[in-house]
Amino acid sequence: MKAIFSFKVILLFFCIIFISSRLTAQDMGKPQPVDNETLKMLMGTWKSDPYDFMDAKWTETAIHSMKLNGQYLVIEVSAVSDKSQTYNGTIYITPDKDGNWKGVEFDEWGGITPMTGKANGNKITSTSKSDYGSETREIEINGNTMIHNISMSMKGKDGADIPMKLMVTYHKQ
Repeated sequence: MKAIFSFKVILLFFCIIFISSRLTAQDMGKPQPVDNETLKMLMGTWKSDPYDFMDAKWTETAIHSMKLNGQYLVIEVSAVSDKSQTYNGTIYITPDKDGNWKGVEFDEWGGITPMTGKANGNKITSTSKSDYGSETREIEINGNTMIHNISMSMKGKDGADIPMKLMVTYHKQ
């Protein structure tokens, strides 16, 4: 008799847990996609004009898309120099509806670079810091043209910071 009573109590306990989890699951829906006008301007493929960097002339392609139910901005970057050097990286950004964001860039050199930023109007600011150095970008989007003004500092072989500034102009494809 005690065994049947214990079995009924355990069964009742599991039924309550199952029913409450089903009711909670029905209330849990996916969040709405992030809706930010500045980030919408970024969507698509952008190709840079050639620019000088580290004694080479580089051209870059950046593909911007929203992934995973519009919760994450993903930027796939590929670049090639006139000296057949390459760079490939992917940036994952978690934006909020107000345009604030946090992100991480991963590249083929094994680099992992955390970053933060703000998207507002037609402008984006971004700051990042890693073992390789630090960077500040001021980005302005005007129609099918996007300009990145970049101030960076890279670590030299001796560990000293090497400051650099460059401007990269992109055109939407």
